[in-house]
Amino acid sequence: MRKMIILLAAAAFLLTGCFNPASVSVVEDMYEEALLEDEAAVAAYFNKEFLREYPIEELADELATQVRNVEGIKLLNAIELTGKRLNPEIAAELDDTYEERWHYIVNDAGEGDIMTWIVLKTSTHYEITDGKKVTADYYNKHIKNE
Repeated sequence: MRKMIILLAAAAFLLTGCFNPASVSVVEDMYEEALLEDEAAVAAYFNKEFLREYPIEELADELATQVRNVEGIKLLNAIELTGKRLNPEIAAELDDTYEERWHYIVNDAGEGDIMTWIVLKTSTHYEITDGKKVTADYYNKHIKNE
């Protein structure tokens, strides 16, 4: 009986690593809607300021292309970079701008590029407020804190 409890506890501990934070799931869900060509659903993930800068038709096409380039949503390898894993200057700027409501999500965009997303938790939902495509080299030198 004791071995079974230990085995179940170990399995539960290992499985918790398989679940993405909600902010990562928001980004993956947004990509799924783009792949399904549902522009209205894609737009619902972004704040109005972002959509003024990036027309939804072009944005949805670009997002779907990224998923196709890496051959699947799970292969985007979306992760959240916490303040400790992020360049300290970027983390400080995000803290100043968004207080502690921000989540910095990165994923593979194919063709040697990385997408960076800033996801905010509002009182009712998560919304994407910014996104940029950068080269993997730029990401490793300027964004990621090793």
